[in-house]
Amino acid sequence: MGLKLWQRIIINMLFPIVISLALIYVELRNVNRIHISFSIIEVVDDINLLLLELRRYEKNTLLLIEEKENLELFHNAIGTLRSKAKSIENEIVLRTNTGYFFNLMKNIDLYEQAFEGLVVTIDNKQRLIEDIRPLGREIENLSPDKKMALVLRKYEKNYLLYKEKKAMDEVYDISKSLIDASPAIKKAVGLYTENFREIVDNDAAQNDTLQKMRQYAREIEKYTTGFSSKERAHVNTVMINGDRAFLYAALFIVFSTIAIAYMVSQNMIKVMREMEHAFDNINEDSFTHVIKTDTHEEMQSFIGAYNRVVSKLNYNLKDTSNKIKTALQTLSQKQADITEKNNSLRAISEEILSMVKEKPLNIAKTRIKLFVIEAIKAASDVYPGIPVSSNIAELPDTLNIDAALLRPALYNVIVNAMRFSPYGGKVTVAGTVENSHAAIYVSDTGPSIPDDISEKVFEPSFTTMDGAPGLGLTIARAAIERHSGTIAVDKTKQGGGTVMKITLPLIVQ
Repeated sequence: MGLKLWQRIIINMLFPIVISLALIYVELRNVNRIHISFSIIEVVDDINLLLLELRRYEKNTLLLIEEKENLELFHNAIGTLRSKAKSIENEIVLRTNTGYFFNLMKNIDLYEQAFEGLVVTIDNKQRLIEDIRPLGREIENLSPDKKMALVLRKYEKNYLLYKEKKAMDEVYDISKSLIDASPAIKKAVGLYTENFREIVDNDAAQNDTLQKMRQYAREIEKYTTGFSSKERAHVNTVMINGDRAFLYAALFIVFSTIAIAYMVSQNMIKVMREMEHAFDNINEDSFTHVIKTDTHEEMQSFIGAYNRVVSKLNYNLKDTSNKIKTALQTLSQKQADITEKNNSLRAISEEILSMVKEKPLNIAKTRIKLFVIEAIKAASDVYPGIPVSSNIAELPDTLNIDAALLRPALYNVIVNAMRFSPYGGKVTVAGTVENSHAAIYVSDTGPSIPDDISEKVFEPSFTTMDGAPGLGLTIARAAIERHSGTIAVDKTKQGGGTVMKITLPLIVQ
């Protein structure tokens, strides 16, 4: 007993339809995975935004701005950050490994522990400052040399305000001189010196804690950014494979249908042509073409199955498109939030620039060579991979400057040179005396600054780096010009790289 026409057609079409639907079904599941990936990327972006908030609370706490409120906000934010990281633990382990997630959580814990240590040093400093004040007044009352006692208090305040090493050394030297001049106050001076030394040690501990916090924050950002990149790459791969799968499925069905059309009887040519027309329109109509034709009853069930499959595919594609559109809108909002944070950082930088221009100068004799070496060391801590050499023997021994104001200026110039130096490059700091001025040259091996922007680099908000406020060199120029000095791109130096020249008068006008 032979098979009916509809039975033969179904049997012949069963294999290609099953294979095509299976392929499409697998890819539709992957499309759902894309939606999940966008959700994961959104969580990672939330973590990075929380990290920016944590850095702000950290700085506010350090500056004693609403300290208790910022402590509570910090702990709430880091708790939320930790929860969000744990919420995507399985995805992180799946995409990377267990160690990757462990290192991320470890750095979050270390960052929180370092913040607790920072709070302890801040509290200790406040307590030590309160303790040293009555000890200083007692020395003023007991010392026969009132003038020297007042000088001691002055250097104490200079250190507390500006962290000057010279002020610290002067406190120790004057304390010794007071004891030598009047042994009767040895005990009072000893208590004062011991308290002051605790303040110095506490400052060192605070600086070390801050360095660790910055390192842990960079590690957290490295892990989250790396995972986000992996997830985005996975999304791209799934979308590319999905496009191919849909194309292969369509082609497979088309060629299978064409082959079957040659096998059926002449009575079905009209129906086969209609079906061929339908499949030819699949790519053009994006699975929206439905077959409508009068044919044998045996073909009706097949046509009905085809129409149902196309309708389901069309519905799933529209639903997936809406999900992707919603995810892209969410990502755009996150990008806008990040831009807003960058604008806040730019506003803070502009406030610093205003302070540099208006802050009264505190001119003091400064060991300029040591000053330059300290700036080099601070910059090297930021970019340890870029070596910095110095040739400053020809600089004068001392220079009358406001060290607290000029220190970040020179630091910014050196860091800027290191930032634009390529891997394997180096930065050179040289100093000499030219025309009654101390001249400091900072050169790098990066790309040269074009002549048309050599002056623009000192203008506010001018930058060639995405997301940077563009005020580093502007602040440096403002601080140097406050000392009647100059800073400019030295165009007389030939060859690759850029040379910044800073001049400061040897004698303050």
